[in-house]
Amino acid sequence: MDALDAIFNRRSIGRLAPPAPSDADVVTILRAAAAAPDHGELRPFRFTVLDGDAQTAFGSVLEQAYVARCRETGREPEPARAEKERTKLGRAPLVIVVSAVDQEHEKIPFVEQRDAAVAAAQNALVAATALGYGSMWRTGSPVDDHRVKAALGLREKDAIVGFLYLGTIPPGTSKPRRDPDLDGLITDLL
Repeated sequence: MDALDAIFNRRSIGRLAPPAPSDADVVTILRAAAAAPDHGELRPFRFTVLDGDAQTAFGSVLEQAYVARCRETGREPEPARAEKERTKLGRAPLVIVVSAVDQEHEKIPFVEQRDAAVAAAQNALVAATALGYGSMWRTGSPVDDHRVKAALGLREKDAIVGFLYLGTIPPGTSKPRRDPDLDGLITDLL
């Protein structure tokens, strides 16, 4: 699949089935991610690959972080929500967490480094599509939770830009190719 086909065909699929991308395909996806625009070539992006037991273990981190956030705000954790946090990584056979690690560069602010990680995440999704896999980019409260960041080896000032769910699109859940309308999106300064 060429690059434009991958861009226009990439759609968010909420639940993905096995098989996950092969090890070789994961390497290709991550190499495409690391080819993202990166001011100063600081390589601020980090990729954490979660599958199998790693997904289960990290699901416990997400559940514990949810419970702690509830208690910090005086709310009682909802058991169904806690279970959802624990099991949500199972919506796909493979999850890649894309993070931005502040390289503390005097001329390149962290916002630009974070933008490079966002571009890396997009490259990963397009690469996965080009290889024939489905994907979903998820965020939510865990991306800002210091406990979740710590579990990934990140500092408070670093950023999680997304959880990329990857797998096979189940039969009957495909979505049509995107045909974006540019109406109202272009400004001409003549």
